[in-house]
Amino acid sequence: MRILIVDDEPRHLRGMVNLIGRLRPEDQVVAAQDGLSAMEMVKAHRPEAILTDIRMPGMDGLEFLERLKLEGIRTKVVMVSAYNLFEYAQKAVHYGAYDYLLKPVEIDQVADVLSRIDLLLTAEKRQRREEEEMQHRLKLASSAYLNRLMLSWLNGSASLAELAELDGYDWLRESGVAVYSELNSCQDSGERQDSSVFIRALEQAWGRWGEAITIPLSGMTEDGPLAAVTLISLEALTGDKREEARSIACSLAADWAHTGQLTHGIGPECRSLREEAPRSYLAARTANSYNFYDFRQGLLFSDEIRSSSREAVPDWSKVYEALKMDDAALVLEACVEALCQLADGGHASPMLLKEQASLMLLQIRSEHQDILDKRAQQMLTGTATMLIRSCRSYPELVAQLGQALREAHLALTVSRQDQGESMIAECLSWIQQHMKEELTLERAAEHFHFNPSYFSTLIKNRTGKTFSEHVTAARMKRAKVLLAGEPLRIYEISLECGFQDTKYFCRVFKKYYGMSPKAYKHALSQRKREA
Repeated sequence: MRILIVDDEPRHLRGMVNLIGRLRPEDQVVAAQDGLSAMEMVKAHRPEAILTDIRMPGMDGLEFLERLKLEGIRTKVVMVSAYNLFEYAQKAVHYGAYDYLLKPVEIDQVADVLSRIDLLLTAEKRQRREEEEMQHRLKLASSAYLNRLMLSWLNGSASLAELAELDGYDWLRESGVAVYSELNSCQDSGERQDSSVFIRALEQAWGRWGEAITIPLSGMTEDGPLAAVTLISLEALTGDKREEARSIACSLAADWAHTGQLTHGIGPECRSLREEAPRSYLAARTANSYNFYDFRQGLLFSDEIRSSSREAVPDWSKVYEALKMDDAALVLEACVEALCQLADGGHASPMLLKEQASLMLLQIRSEHQDILDKRAQQMLTGTATMLIRSCRSYPELVAQLGQALREAHLALTVSRQDQGESMIAECLSWIQQHMKEELTLERAAEHFHFNPSYFSTLIKNRTGKTFSEHVTAARMKRAKVLLAGEPLRIYEISLECGFQDTKYFCRVFKKYYGMSPKAYKHALSQRKREA
């Protein structure tokens, strides 16, 4: 406890200081010899208890007590006097003295009065703390109620009674704008801010632009942004005011960069916030959504948005064609090109952009569901319905699409390879079974449901031989078997192998084996006789 001793008699002053020093060594004790110097000591040290003599030169104890009361200095004053006069005691009580002691003062009396003051000060501090906490709770409750009231009004759901209550806020009759702010946390920042800190920061920053009140819209969660709307009283949204807003937004972005990306949308001017703020708020939210395009630098005025001149449906045909090729880079190039055209330099709605990207992935899944494995189909569905829709920026959207298309292309390539191996085996078996018939590339491609050109390329790439070479090889192999076994004539073997012209059969056989069928049959007979 801080204690001031006031007495014009040095002996009494030293005695009281020494006495209290022995009784309460932990207390801070200072001394003054008259009322005037005591006032200076009070202002400098703010004592919690004062023991003062009544009769002193310059300013006596009663005048000193009166002066304390006039200046609103609240401290516990104990009057000390050698005169047991009722008049002195009465005046002391009138001016707010805590107690009245007679000289010579006994040790027990001093110890008792200081102990009582100490207990009283502790009780008063506790009461003040409780009152402050109560005031704080009341302020929070009032603030929460005002926030709910404002949100109901801005969202168009306020009752007539609530709207009538808003009429009591005079500042809402002024002109101004609504600013929508959104803080998207960095996935690796590891920080989660109390929304009240964010709200205070916005209100203080935008308060430099005009009289402001900030209303929280959501709290920071693991996967959601922190959002708020600030209503600002402005006379006019001039060019200078716009530049000032950009400066404020830039400063805020730097302050919160460690937590995440902070963006803002500013709605149109309101001649009366009370009448037009809800419309300005919705326009501000829409404007902020266009910060999806990074070059916006985190701040966009609603009147800077123009309708896109591009078709609402992009041409993904190049993407679909590229998926049929071996080079995955072509798929990504086609995707970026189509997406860039749809974005129209940042004027297309980000929601439209994401919807069309999602539809494109779902279309790929639908068209290839017969050959895509279950994991690839689930990847395309998940990316389209969740990851794409949650993208917060254009680069993030491009990255998500690129990853999904790379995986889809790989899955399709592997599937086609597996399917191609199986199809080729089936094709060779089909040739064996139908070699007596007329076999053409077109007939085979139709049978296996392929484009003839693709079918020809696939067989050549996988086996090293053309379709016609496989047909010839199968027929020649069959001819050797028939020449070695069954007692058939050459023209009969020719027909069995699919040659209607015996002479042509003989020419092909000789070219393939280096001798005519007749010579081959004779050589076989000769070897049998020799064996």
